[in-house]
Amino acid sequence: MLADRLPRILIWLLIVSVSVYLLERVFFLTALFATPLLLFSLAWLVALVLKPLVDWMTQLVLPVPFTARRTAAKAAAPTWQLPRGIAVSLVYVAIIALGVVLVISLVPVIGPQLIGVDETLPSAVNEISGWITGFESELRRVGFRGDLERIAQPEALAQQAATVGSTLIQQSLGLASSIATVMIDLILVIILSYYITLDGPRIALRILEVLPAAWRADTVRFFTIVNHTFGGFLRAQLIQGFIYGMATALVMTALGLNYVALASVIASIIVLVPIIGSVLGIIPPLLIAIIDKPGSILPLLLILAMVQQVLFNMIMPRLMGRIVGLHPLLVFAAILVGATVAGGWGILFGIPIAGVIASVLQFIYGRATVGAEPQDDLRPEVRGEQRPAAGDRRSV
Repeated sequence: MLADRLPRILIWLLIVSVSVYLLERVFFLTALFATPLLLFSLAWLVALVLKPLVDWMTQLVLPVPFTARRTAAKAAAPTWQLPRGIAVSLVYVAIIALGVVLVISLVPVIGPQLIGVDETLPSAVNEISGWITGFESELRRVGFRGDLERIAQPEALAQQAATVGSTLIQQSLGLASSIATVMIDLILVIILSYYITLDGPRIALRILEVLPAAWRADTVRFFTIVNHTFGGFLRAQLIQGFIYGMATALVMTALGLNYVALASVIASIIVLVPIIGSVLGIIPPLLIAIIDKPGSILPLLLILAMVQQVLFNMIMPRLMGRIVGLHPLLVFAAILVGATVAGGWGILFGIPIAGVIASVLQFIYGRATVGAEPQDDLRPEVRGEQRPAAGDRRSV
C-alpha cells in the first residue's frame, strides 16, 4: 500500500520544492528590480487617481467651432469630443502647474517656520517646567505628595529640545542634498503615469486579445474592481488629507497661532495613514499651541476633536465603505496584516488590497452560486474608444 502511494508522495514533494524555489527566485528578482517596480507602481497609482478626470473630459460633448464647416448630411447637430491625447495632456499640464505653484508658495513659508520652531522650542520647554513646578505646589497645598519634576525631568527635556531643532534642520539639509534624486524619480513617475493614462485602454485591449474569449469578461471585471477600489481609495485619502489640512489651518488661524503652514501640511500628510493617522494628526497643531500660545490648547483640542468626529466618523467611513466594501474590523485587520508583511507600504495599501481580494472572492462566489454571466465582449472603454456623442448616434 505504501509502495503504491510513494510515487505520488514523491511527486507532491517535488512540486512543493520547485514551488519554494520559484518563489525564492521571484522574491530575489523583485528585490533586484525594487526601484523600477516601485516607480511603475507609483506611476500606475497616479494614473488611477487621474483616470476619472480624463474619462470625464473625453466624454464632454463640445460645439463645433464656427470655422469648421459640416454639412447637414454629415450631422444634424455638429458636435465635437475631446480626443484622449489632448485630455491627458491638459490634465497633466494642470497637475504639474499646480504642483509648481504649491512648491513655490509653501517652501518660502515653511522654511522660516521650521527655523522659528527651533528657536522657540527650548524656551517653551522651560515654560512647561514652570507650569509643572506651579502645579506641583498646588497639589502639595491640598495634601498630594509627589515629585512631578522627577517624573517629567524638565532639565532633560530642555537639553533634548535644544538638540531637536538642530537635528531637524540637519535632516532637512540632508534631504535637500538628495533633492536631485527625488526630482529625477518624480519626473520618471510623471512620464510613466502619462503614458499609462494615455495608452492604458490600448494596452488592456492587447492583453484581452491574447486571452481566450471565455476569460475576457472575467478579466475585464477583475481590472474594473482593481481600478475602482485602488483609485477610489487613493482619491478618498487625498480628499481626507486636504480637508483636514485646511480645517487645521483655519482653526489655528482663528486662534491666532503661528506656524500654521508647517503644522497643517504635516497634519494633512499624517492623516493619510489609515486609522492611526486620525489620532496622530492632532499632534502637530497641539505642539505648536504648547510652544506658541498655551492658552489656546483647550479650544484647539475641542474644535479639532469635533472636526475629526465629523470627518473620520461620519463622512470617511461611509465613503470608504462604499469604495472598498469592508467592515471596519476587516479594515483594521488589513492594516495589521499589511504592516506585518510589507511595513509602511502595507499600512498604506493594505486596505485597498483587502478590498480587491474581498470583491474578487464575492464575484467568484456569485458566479459559482448564480451561474455564469453573459460573456462581456471588448467594450469601448477597454478599447480606448470614446462613446458616441448624443448628436452623433445613428441607428445601424
